[in-house]
Amino acid sequence: MPENIYEARMAGCTLTGALSVACFIPGAVAVVHAPQGCVHQTFSILHAMANESDLWTVPEILVSDISDREVIFGGEERLSATLDTAAAKKPDLIVVVTSCVPETIGDDCGVICSRHPYADRIVYVPTSGFLGGSAKDGENAVLEALATHAPVREPVPGTVALIGEKNLESEADQNYAEVERLLNRLGLRVTVRFCRNCDYATLMQLGTAACFILRDDRAADAGKRIGERFGRPVISEFPHGLSGCLTFLRAAGEACGVVEERIAAAIAEETAYQGSMLEKFANLSGTAVFLGAEPFTGTAEVAREAIARLDMQESTDGFSIRLPFYLPIGTAGVEKMLYLWRRTVNNG
Repeated sequence: MPENIYEARMAGCTLTGALSVACFIPGAVAVVHAPQGCVHQTFSILHAMANESDLWTVPEILVSDISDREVIFGGEERLSATLDTAAAKKPDLIVVVTSCVPETIGDDCGVICSRHPYADRIVYVPTSGFLGGSAKDGENAVLEALATHAPVREPVPGTVALIGEKNLESEADQNYAEVERLLNRLGLRVTVRFCRNCDYATLMQLGTAACFILRDDRAADAGKRIGERFGRPVISEFPHGLSGCLTFLRAAGEACGVVEERIAAAIAEETAYQGSMLEKFANLSGTAVFLGAEPFTGTAEVAREAIARLDMQESTDGFSIRLPFYLPIGTAGVEKMLYLWRRTVNNG
């Protein structure tokens, strides 16, 4: 799923992306080896996004607080002391991320973490901020590092793990419910939402899933390597648009070894369901609409499919309707979009 201008320029550096995953693991402590300023800036971004997402959890973050002295003489002692503080809390997991400063001065953070008495529950992720990478790279780095702690196990038939759901994403649970609804048509169930508020015990079950489904292509790098580690098929994204739901059902069914008869029945059921949903908006037939600017790549394609299915028209003289900021997930996402369109037309 391509980034829009806001995400590409404003989402933050690698550290920001890393903390957006690491901060929201129940029972874990995030340790940031960095100056206070780096973490203050990043936390401010996460706090603002959490408010927008109606997420009121305050992440537990410990900062090593590198100062001028550590820049000159090295900050490894500060990291070790901060790990001691974190370990004293007896967390299920300690996730260590770094800013550009320790990377620049050459602190051997990996060795410090590996030698600590709590080492078996420490996940070290180098996230060097402005030295290279974006928030997306940070997200992928933490997902991949966490996955290495989950043991490789025999897959449980009929189970699916989701990878890359955003902890600070708006409407994340509504989108999840739609994916779950579609998977239920195939007799599949979600066992792990990695890392949507995924605690350590749940994380350990990652290797039991028969198939991995990525939230979107932001998680593609981690998804590829996680799929290779466990030897499981990976579906590239959540379904968007009406036809995308049907494609998703086939891909998920085939990836999980569902028999063809069940897949075909699921697709037929969803096709009928979509038809019933569209009937509720039959009064929009023949209406001319103007889509305007596309805020997120792919939304116009989803919208035009709905326009065609409802025999509507696209015209610069039509009602000006707003495209969703994010891709509408599944049939439910399209239905919500159509409700907004109908409100615009009725009020016009």
